Amino acid sequence: MATDKDKGIVGGAADIVGGTTDSLRETTGALGGGEPWHAADSEVYHNNPSCQTGNSIAPENVRRGTGDRSLCGECERLNGAGGPVGNLTGL
Repeated sequence: MATDKDKGIVGGAADIVGGTTDSLRETTGALGGGEPWHAADSEVYHNNPSCQTGNSIAPENVRRGTGDRSLCGECERLNGAGGPVGNLTGL
């Protein structure tokens, strides 16, 4: 019997925090690294691991790369703010 881990899904019901799943781990697990990603049915791509919109994509709908799409506005704002939330380097 395959487990969620075998399917490449890291988050699950046990990872529910504040009413949402740990979709960041699910999305990055589906990607296998820190490269841009997009949803098959989306007009934008994502490249910031703190992007809530990008991390809300169901793992089975995540596609690698930019897909010749425009950068997500949320990712753009996060990138301009100095990186992922919680980055305390340089303080």
